[in-house]
Amino acid sequence: MNIIFLGPQTSGKGTQTERLSEKLNIPILRSGDILRNKKTIDDAEGREIASFIDVGKLIPDEMMNDIIKEELQKEVYKNGVIFDGYPRNILQEKHLEEIINIDKAIFLDVPDAIVLKRMTARRICSKCRAVYNLSSNPPKEEGKCDKCQGDLIQRPDDTESAIAVRLNIYHNLTEPLVNYYKEQDKLIRIDGTKSIEEVRQEIINALEN
Repeated sequence: MNIIFLGPQTSGKGTQTERLSEKLNIPILRSGDILRNKKTIDDAEGREIASFIDVGKLIPDEMMNDIIKEELQKEVYKNGVIFDGYPRNILQEKHLEEIINIDKAIFLDVPDAIVLKRMTARRICSKCRAVYNLSSNPPKEEGKCDKCQGDLIQRPDDTESAIAVRLNIYHNLTEPLVNYYKEQDKLIRIDGTKSIEEVRQEIINALEN
């Protein structure tokens, strides 16, 4: 099964993709993690990627499509994949359709005000990239990851100005995907303001039905 998760930053895509991956035994393709890893490489591609990420802008479609196409050639994705962060617009979706068939698109719907509140409280493990929220999903030990004891950090692009840019991009480019998948009868809309467990159960119920 090939599944896409849609929703604004901090809508819970990271948490819910991880839980669904464990249940269905399907790997996750996180475009954000792929880009951040490439960004750390001191070459032309890495520097170009950094020039977009550091100000909260999306990577150009052609570059992003090539990166995803290369990633999908890996053996790990042959029996299915859960996408987190891609596609972000209709052009990317059309490119993806040429490679694989998407079975379902899960939309985690969260208002902007809640997104902003969540983002200022978001922390990421510097080692394993696990995601926490100091308000709704805090670590057991302050500043430390529950899984690997790595230090928790705030992403440099979680500033208010970068958040505003990303939300504007999201509304202009990503939301039309919701309508597209709805027309394709592939959309599952979930209230992303509910608890992590409630959201998880609603996703499972929708997929099973």
